[in-house]
Amino acid sequence: MTLEIQSDTKNIIKNRKSGQIISKGGRIKTKKKAWLLRITTIILLNLVVANNLYQGVALEDPLVAYSTLMPIHALLVLCVGWFFYRNPARGKAGNELVSVIIPVFNQKAMIKIVIDAIYQSTYRNIEVIAVNDGSKDGTREILDMLGKEYPTLKVIHKKNEGKRKAVAAGFYASTGKYVVLIDSDSVVDSRAITEFMKTFNANPEVGAVVGYAKVWNYEKSFLTKCQDAWYDYAFNIHKTTESTFGSVLCCSGCLAGYRREAISDFIPYWIQAKIHNSDDRDLTSYAIATPWAKKELAPFSQQIMESSAQYDDAEDRMLTAQALVEWKSVYVATAIVYTDVPDKLRGYLKQQVRWKKGYIRSNFFVSSFFWKKNPLMSLIFYSEFMVTFTAPLITIIVLFYEPVILHHYWIPVVFIAGSLLTGLAHGWDYKFRDVLTKNWKYKPIMNLVASFVLSWLVVPALWNFRKNEWLTR
Repeated sequence: MTLEIQSDTKNIIKNRKSGQIISKGGRIKTKKKAWLLRITTIILLNLVVANNLYQGVALEDPLVAYSTLMPIHALLVLCVGWFFYRNPARGKAGNELVSVIIPVFNQKAMIKIVIDAIYQSTYRNIEVIAVNDGSKDGTREILDMLGKEYPTLKVIHKKNEGKRKAVAAGFYASTGKYVVLIDSDSVVDSRAITEFMKTFNANPEVGAVVGYAKVWNYEKSFLTKCQDAWYDYAFNIHKTTESTFGSVLCCSGCLAGYRREAISDFIPYWIQAKIHNSDDRDLTSYAIATPWAKKELAPFSQQIMESSAQYDDAEDRMLTAQALVEWKSVYVATAIVYTDVPDKLRGYLKQQVRWKKGYIRSNFFVSSFFWKKNPLMSLIFYSEFMVTFTAPLITIIVLFYEPVILHHYWIPVVFIAGSLLTGLAHGWDYKFRDVLTKNWKYKPIMNLVASFVLSWLVVPALWNFRKNEWLTR
């Protein structure tokens, strides 16, 4: 990250705006032609599923039939996300104290912008706690300077122990009934915290919320442009689907909020753990699981929870996982945050391996109770989790086994064409929803990357499953 520290944060973020509009009823507005595109996409996906099933039976090839799992999952996600999502920020913001916690490690380039943005929030009753996790790049001095500039900013300096313990230190130093976590490379929109509080006050069953993350450095490189398109899908299609069922599985660390009571029982496991490792999904999962999961699956689910708490590669996922225990978790499309993403391939792959480890780790815990949730959301969850482990095998079957061994040359063509067309539909949908986007055209490329590159990261993720690293860039 090479962005220089600047004092006028408003001028810095003014060009990073979302063109996405939310109606009074909570729908994400889009152009009429987008609905024609959506219906066409759904029809084509149905045809792909039907064709693959038919060919699998006709060829007596169960592997071809199994390949329908991926388009079926995609079909379910699109139908729910497009047709049923409503933004949950419908209540009054109120004036409860909100504790904003920022775990910081070597963020000299952005930390002033991050904290300036928080203090420009339209929600005024906040306490801000920045936890310096042993930074060595001058971050400490900048935080001390900001502490003088903002009297309500509490700065905690501690030795380097990983993000998990940094978040826990901030949690125990906080007093708010609500806790908002913001990464030290993420800049929040002025209304983000207000939108979170409107959501909490609108529904007492909501224990965890996540905002809409857009790419801060979206123009820096080809890779950041691709990630900009991918983030839109991840939040405005995938998380909208999960949110519809009150079961967002990862409240991303760039901007997440929790009721204090939803995660307070889990935090001690972070403090006691001897290994430096965790993720966003964990807290969320803990909040939205059922009381049955805690009681009837103990000690099994308890053992998984305690084990997951030891890792810093999945702190957002594990916090989310914990919130899922007794609460709902939702996506707030009007709470926007701009996050700095890797602009070099090495840093990107490093991040993705960490995320993959956290995804697997937290989902083992979630799997122990999620079947008790909504049947359709359970189908989406378990099918996606299954594909995580089988996607590399499917790739080998599609690109090698079917054409080379069985001489079914049409299968890789159909697979690649389907991936590109689905990505193009996602990209067009992004363009129709957000008139300001320039990077919608990169989504087809990201679909191929996901199929042929990211899916294979499950191998190093499993290989290094017990290795504990924060893995910052």
